[in-house]
Amino acid sequence: MKKVAGLLLILTTLPLTGAVAQSSVSRVSRPLNSYSKESDKRFRKILGDNYTDQNQADYDDEIKRRRRRRQPTDDRYDETGPDYARPNKLIEMSIRFAPSLNLNTAEGMGNYAGFLPNGGGVRMSVGPVFDYFFFKDRYAFSSGLWYTIKRSGFQMPASFGSSRFTPGAPEKESIYNLQYLQVPLTVKMFANNIGPNVRLYVQTGGLLSLKLAERALQQERNGLYLAESGGDRRQYSFGDVELLLGTGVQYKINNVNAFNLGVSYQRGLLNVSRANQLTSKNRVVSLDLGFKF
Repeated sequence: MKKVAGLLLILTTLPLTGAVAQSSVSRVSRPLNSYSKESDKRFRKILGDNYTDQNQADYDDEIKRRRRRRQPTDDRYDETGPDYARPNKLIEMSIRFAPSLNLNTAEGMGNYAGFLPNGGGVRMSVGPVFDYFFFKDRYAFSSGLWYTIKRSGFQMPASFGSSRFTPGAPEKESIYNLQYLQVPLTVKMFANNIGPNVRLYVQTGGLLSLKLAERALQQERNGLYLAESGGDRRQYSFGDVELLLGTGVQYKINNVNAFNLGVSYQRGLLNVSRANQLTSKNRVVSLDLGFKF
């Protein structure tokens, strides 16, 4: 009787033990952050068909979550994030139109004593702009290639360029158009939105300007043009280096396009006159109009 009772006890506990073992095996799973092909093979070999149920589902869910985190979306900005839309591209391109007020300084000695600036004039600058965002979607290295026309003028004594002094002779004047190819090397710093889709920026840096041509205006009474061998001699140097300071706003139209409106100041650092006894430097104030695409 004891043997029969022991046998019955063993037979009744076998299904329960198998269920517990099977339940323990089915609950075995690997960490979600350690998935690899080699781990897949090992788990499938140990757990068999039990691995392909909940474990594979967990693996697929983790992959989907990682992919969603990598995908850029327009609604990823929450209340703790920036209130501006981040750039869609690492490099953004725009076209710039800049009507400019041009001034110049004049400081002469010797034969050029008495030289004064001859007022100012409006000229134009146009060209592409490239913004490369390198830090936190706020800071961009900004460069481009601008075709710029500048005005430079002088008022000079009546005796300039004359072999003899003529009392009562009217003063002479000179106006030149100088054509430059400019390469800006600047940094733009963007702020948060100051209005709906409107973002403020500040720009600072330098300009490398290469002179392409110079042209004397009103040649028949241009004192500087007539004084030097009938205008055969160049009066201005080949280039300039300038300091650029600017500010403005960017109005976002959609996810790609935007309007730029700003003002900038260019201060020439080099003497652009070729005459040793005359020093002249450029000063330019521009209204910057741009369209980003």
